[in-house]
Amino acid sequence: MRLRMEMETRKILVVDDEPEVREMLQLNLSLRGFDVQTARDGIEALATIKEWQPDAIILDVVMPKIDGFSLLPMIRRITEAPVIMLTAKSELTDVVKGLESGADGYIAKPFEVAELIARLNAKLRRPALEHRDVLTYDDLIVNLQTYVVVRGERRIDLSAREFSVLVTMLRHPGQVFTRDQLFDAVWGPESEAERGIVDRTISNLRAKVDHEFGKKLIQTIRGVGFSVRE
Repeated sequence: MRLRMEMETRKILVVDDEPEVREMLQLNLSLRGFDVQTARDGIEALATIKEWQPDAIILDVVMPKIDGFSLLPMIRRITEAPVIMLTAKSELTDVVKGLESGADGYIAKPFEVAELIARLNAKLRRPALEHRDVLTYDDLIVNLQTYVVVRGERRIDLSAREFSVLVTMLRHPGQVFTRDQLFDAVWGPESEAERGIVDRTISNLRAKVDHEFGKKLIQTIRGVGFSVRE
């Protein structure tokens, strides 16, 4: 089965502790064709991101439980979706702090909805193949430029195919990939290799990435496929 390339409604997560802001953005974004969900705090946001996998996130800074600056590194461990910081703090130091933490944009309250949507659309138009040089999930770090894989403080040596399978899943943590999807993405749909090579590669990855660590990241979803998730 080939990976579907059809255009789908873009999913936006709005994270803000103010009900009025959540409702206003949900209404305005929905009217412009986006699929919108909201979260009122960081804990709710992380759960929604893992389950729903939004295409972009609008993130308030000042929130209860976990503030936006603290939440951003947690978000970056589970998704590469663009994040636009939304806050009343407009001082330069806060802008720099947000961008250095991994934000893709910054807009201060009060704001014009049209400006926010314009920035959002600009981020969503990023080429699909544009990715960060480093992927992280939990204590696993993968450098896409040097092909170095580290978990904890241990370097892990992977074959080219093992690396490609891991990166394919790591780009979309929580998403379940079927064997056919992984085969087409890594070996190519025209490859004459046996499809069972996917299971062997996953087994090798588990032995290298998971075996000597308490937390297992590469999961089998019985009857469906595989996923990187806790």
